[in-house]
Amino acid sequence: NIAKTWPLVFKGLNAVGLASRESCAAAIGTLAIETASTFLPVEEAYWLSPMARMAYYADTSKHAYYGSYWGRGLIQLTLESNYRKYSELLEIDLLGFPELALNLGVSVKIFVEYWKQRDIASVADLHDWREVRRRVQGADAGLNRLIQITEDLLRL
Repeated sequence: NIAKTWPLVFKGLNAVGLASRESCAAAIGTLAIETASTFLPVEEAYWLSPMARMAYYADTSKHAYYGSYWGRGLIQLTLESNYRKYSELLEIDLLGFPELALNLGVSVKIFVEYWKQRDIASVADLHDWREVRRRVQGADAGLNRLIQITEDLLRL
């Protein structure tokens, strides 16, 4: 799946000037974390059946209200506000059809635009992996894995 997905992501990052060696290493690490190592667009809580997933996201005692806008894609786009933002930026109706974030081509566009909007390449270039993770995930879940992957790649 890496051979299928990475060339598309690299091409997108390169097209917007965000394909430094460090940014690419951080992007690969992020892809591994965000896709549960599948390197394909996935739904958050992919291990649940569709009915169980709906019930899980309806239970706001454990998380924010997601409605139909739970994590999807290569970078786990979540919340209606983000689906709206990327719908407008990419001119794709993600609000009406949130499952489009699971389409590889669409998901690559979201990933690249997210990387650009959050200025993730600049902190990757500084080897600030904690900030890379914060800008992607909002905290540092997966940070140790990101550090391992990026540092291993940069040693190659």
